[in-house]
Amino acid sequence: MATLRIMSANLLVDRADPSELGRVLDEVDPDVLAVQELGDRTAAVITERFTHGHLDPRKDLFGLGVVAKRDVSVEALPLDSRSGWVARLDPSVWDIGVPLEILAVHLVNPIDWPWKVSRDARRAQIDGITTRVGQSDAATVVIGDMNSTPAWPEYTMLAALGVDAAAVTKTKERTWSHFLWGPRWIRIDHAFVAGATPITTRVVPIRGTDHRSLVVDLDL
Repeated sequence: MATLRIMSANLLVDRADPSELGRVLDEVDPDVLAVQELGDRTAAVITERFTHGHLDPRKDLFGLGVVAKRDVSVEALPLDSRSGWVARLDPSVWDIGVPLEILAVHLVNPIDWPWKVSRDARRAQIDGITTRVGQSDAATVVIGDMNSTPAWPEYTMLAALGVDAAAVTKTKERTWSHFLWGPRWIRIDHAFVAGATPITTRVVPIRGTDHRSLVVDLDL
């Protein structure tokens, strides 16, 4: 089996320190990178290191993308309020045993007012993700900022699509707090895996953002 490393990072509307982001990417050396709240500064750092995939930098909370070391096919994942991207890895290119689809997503924040609208948008996003996973003929990883701890019903819905990589490998760590410094308070960044074997996960700080990035190693 081949090992694949996937990293997810929320860049706090392009406020992540570009030099720190570059250092972390060089140190972690992910095969595939999914990013949320991407802007022009951080996109420039990423495109220096990855030539495959797609980035959609924005000035608001909706910048999103997925890039890779080798060739991937990328298609939009239309979702309510905030769409995602699907990267497909071909075994002949990636030396993996099975095709793999990585769904890079960012769920709407549940505390956005009005709460009912936010809740309905989140559920609609999950319905779209569930439909896409159900249509896939490949192993799947749903990864990103889910804005959901394991106590939230949305987490339970997503966990039905595949195992929580951090939980199943007993390597779960908290990923977010309101402050840019100090310990993280809750775990809201996740990777749900089906058709592949999670080996381990870890979280890595990036200066300037309120999230720890999530790094997932898989056997395929």
